[in-house]
Amino acid sequence: MVNMADISIGNANGAAGQNGAPGGTGFTGPQGSDAQCHWDGDDSPTPGGSGGHGTGGGNGSNGGDAPPPNPVTFSIGQLIGVVTCEATGGIGGQGGSGGTGGSGGSGGNGGNGKGCENSSPGGIGGDGGNGGNGGNGGAGANGPNIVALYSSIVAGGNFQLTSTLGAGGAAGADGLAGAGGNGGLNGGNGPAAQGGNPGHPGAPGTPGTPGRPGQTIITQGT
Repeated sequence: MVNMADISIGNANGAAGQNGAPGGTGFTGPQGSDAQCHWDGDDSPTPGGSGGHGTGGGNGSNGGDAPPPNPVTFSIGQLIGVVTCEATGGIGGQGGSGGTGGSGGSGGNGGNGKGCENSSPGGIGGDGGNGGNGGNGGAGANGPNIVALYSSIVAGGNFQLTSTLGAGGAAGADGLAGAGGNGGLNGGNGPAAQGGNPGHPGAPGTPGTPGRPGQTIITQGT
């Protein structure tokens, strides 16, 4: 004989995706040589070298699908009050975030003229790497099927059965763009050369698909 009961059942969620690795930073451009001043002729300074480009961030991996739920079956002899049962399917795993693109390397400084030659320009900064794409969210599980068996119901007795679908996993965020490197300085202390271009951000992932509600069945047993 059952007078009243509340039953709540959850199920396992999908595993979260892994985040993408960040990109590497570009190398610094080589430094220019300073002028060599001589009474019989000067050696001119050399320009700084360009900075290396940053590498792209890695893509995030997809979230895992929630595992299929186990069905729920329970049996009651004589039902007097209200029995409430809610069972929920697992949520899909969130997609991993894309990795941030690497920063571009700084351009090398140009050689200084040392008062006998014009100073040389610095090198151009390297471009930043692109951000990685976010992973897709995993699929949510279907709501569990619920079966309630009883032998008899007294007036006022009732079952309230709810099977709730599992939501799809959230999409992984896009990776940020890597910054462009700084330009090298003219003569080591003058105006900077052109900086590198920033990379492009990655694309976000797609949310996972939700499951479907399960069936709820109430039947009189023997």
